Amino acid sequence: MENILKKCTEILPIFEGGQKKVFKAKHKDFGEVVLKYGSFYDASGLERINREVNLLKDINSDYFPRNYEFVIDKNQKTFLIVEEFIESKKLNELTDYYDSEQQLIPLLRELIQGLKVLWDRNVVHRDLKPDNILITPNFQPKIIDLGIARFREYTSLTNTIAEFGPCTKMYASPEQLQNRKRAINLRTDFFALGIIILELYLGFHPFMPDRVGNSQSIPENIVSGIYVKPSTKDNTSIKFESLINRLLKTQPHQRFPNYQTLEKFITQYWS
Repeated sequence: MENILKKCTEILPIFEGGQKKVFKAKHKDFGEVVLKYGSFYDASGLERINREVNLLKDINSDYFPRNYEFVIDKNQKTFLIVEEFIESKKLNELTDYYDSEQQLIPLLRELIQGLKVLWDRNVVHRDLKPDNILITPNFQPKIIDLGIARFREYTSLTNTIAEFGPCTKMYASPEQLQNRKRAINLRTDFFALGIIILELYLGFHPFMPDRVGNSQSIPENIVSGIYVKPSTKDNTSIKFESLINRLLKTQPHQRFPNYQTLEKFITQYWS
């Protein structure tokens, strides 16, 4: 790790949370980079990190940050990741721009295009949310944080008896919140996309208790399928209402079966 840090100058903190600290820095070889320094407690924690890094190295997609370096100190149980720095704003900082069908459908198209590279590898992002979607100055979305991605061809790292699976509860699907591991697939990401797009469209989280008029929590409303429909906003098209309602079905099999069908639906109505 010291060898990497010696190549870095102007190291500034960006974020700290959980077991990870994130910094911006200038790297001798790569220019502006993001440094992710963190710790892991056990073999499964280390395996999650390895899977994330190896995936980023493998996909080489314009929709994801490039991975430059990765080192582990097994004695200290720490790691350091060097990634491409992306000049951008988080999606939740651009809510005034992304508030109509005309702006949201192209965004959804781009996100689907980016996520295909994961889905084609049988990987589920599993943590899609506005904080994990960056928008560049030319409005290109970049998807970050694959730390809890589900690699369906690998052994699960989640305890079967856990109350809920790895997730951000406000943007999790019912199957994540109920830890139904076998039900998790790309349609889990469809649900998160539905929440994100509808939240931007309405201007508030659609499962928020005070908006739907009950005393349940957001996760409880997600599991129950209780949310504010797009049609509560004036001039909502029937096609947009249908798209969102299909993405937000509580049962995965009721959502679009694959991304080809989802893309076909979008192209049919927004060619």
